[in-house]
Amino acid sequence: IDNTVCHCLKMRRSAENVIHFYDNILAPSGVTVRQYSLLRAISEHSGCNVRELSEATLLDRSTLARSLKPLIQTGYITDQKASGARDSVLELTDQGVSVCKEAAGLWEIAQHQFESKFTESQLLNFENMLTILQEL
Repeated sequence: IDNTVCHCLKMRRSAENVIHFYDNILAPSGVTVRQYSLLRAISEHSGCNVRELSEATLLDRSTLARSLKPLIQTGYITDQKASGARDSVLELTDQGVSVCKEAAGLWEIAQHQFESKFTESQLLNFENMLTILQEL
């Protein structure tokens, strides 16, 4: 990170490090933090279609469709699209619910470990900076 003055590159490297940090802790569940976020979103929006999930997760539809494929293939998500219908009906399977619950517990551990790297003031500043960055 120190070998560049580019804020964008520093942010990207930092984001990749944070994702790797969470992925390592979630590894026993068999899903990544990105996959966990999709499982959780589907759990919260049961019966949604890809467009609705795209809006809820702020992911473009093609990226989302690619990300859903392995979760469908592993049997964590089912697409109950009616024959001839265009829209998907995404739901977690029983196995998906189980994995999501396991990953949620591990995510809590990751979240607490991540937060423990900051003082309370630093964490508040970090959250404020993230809010500003979302508005760019």
